[in-house]
Amino acid sequence: MIEVKNQLTTIQFEEDVPVGIRQLFTSVTNLQPHEKVLIITDDNKLEIGQFVYQFAKRYFDTSMIIMEARSGHGEEPSEPVRGALENCDVAFGATTMSLYHSKARLDTSKKNRLRWVGLQDYALHMFEKGGLTADFNEVERVINRVSEHYQGKTFKLTSTGGTNLVCSIEGRKPVFDYGTSKTPGSASFPPNAEVALGPVEDTANGLIVIDGSIPHPRLNLIKEPIYCEVKDGYIKEISGGKEAEILKEILDSYNDPSVYNIAELGLGLNDKNYLCGHMAPDEGSFGNIHIGIGKNLNFGGIIDSPLHLDMVMKEITIEIDGKLIMEKGELRV
Repeated sequence: MIEVKNQLTTIQFEEDVPVGIRQLFTSVTNLQPHEKVLIITDDNKLEIGQFVYQFAKRYFDTSMIIMEARSGHGEEPSEPVRGALENCDVAFGATTMSLYHSKARLDTSKKNRLRWVGLQDYALHMFEKGGLTADFNEVERVINRVSEHYQGKTFKLTSTGGTNLVCSIEGRKPVFDYGTSKTPGSASFPPNAEVALGPVEDTANGLIVIDGSIPHPRLNLIKEPIYCEVKDGYIKEISGGKEAEILKEILDSYNDPSVYNIAELGLGLNDKNYLCGHMAPDEGSFGNIHIGIGKNLNFGGIIDSPLHLDMVMKEITIEIDGKLIMEKGELRV
């Protein structure tokens, strides 16, 4: 048996429970024995859903619901899933696409105080190594320290790959993802851990060069840089190789100009993560930033787009109001 002390209780885990599962039930969610757990999965990620379910049911009152996979991040789940969300304490979203930005998730976190944990785009190896092995207390301390400086008026982003973007962040407050959902109404996406800002609408201008990853089934790790020209808050032109063409196809398929909105500046701060082609570790990888496009309601904005898509770039430098926050992936605060 492996004994893990949780807030208010101690859980005796059998030896076969992976370290990542133990972290999800303790450091990430602070689950208590009386709480109800819901696993949401889909046809493409059933292996992950069943993997979490087989361990969760040993210790908690656990149910699992399967739905058809969604085509994009932020798309609404089925009505039965919405209903199930209203009758649990902690929900794990082991899905292909993220439900984090969906109205169903937002509503139940706010009204029902649901604790949400996104496990979208997971792979089994993530339960054994990488970001889920982090000391989440230390990650929280780093995020809190950085967040004091991650606000102001003017945000400038450059990278060794050629990014040069400037936007206003005036009036926007940092949004945290500690990688944990321990308080009522909280939501996280472990092992992602980040501090994020929503640029003021219509203010971003410059060039974005995506050379890390785009967490989408058709893309993931980027082999050839994708160049996105930005004017007045929106991507106006995308160029590069085959992957750039795929990105254009994905965005054009929505037939909605809002998907090109520059929505988020998310700085990864979990040093156990590494770029591996999966959403959570890629977005939370230390020293990299992801530019979110589309929906920005979670970041103080007003754009209710049908999509929120994150695009990761490497070796970035950040200045806010002339103060150096990060230089080529190394923190300066």
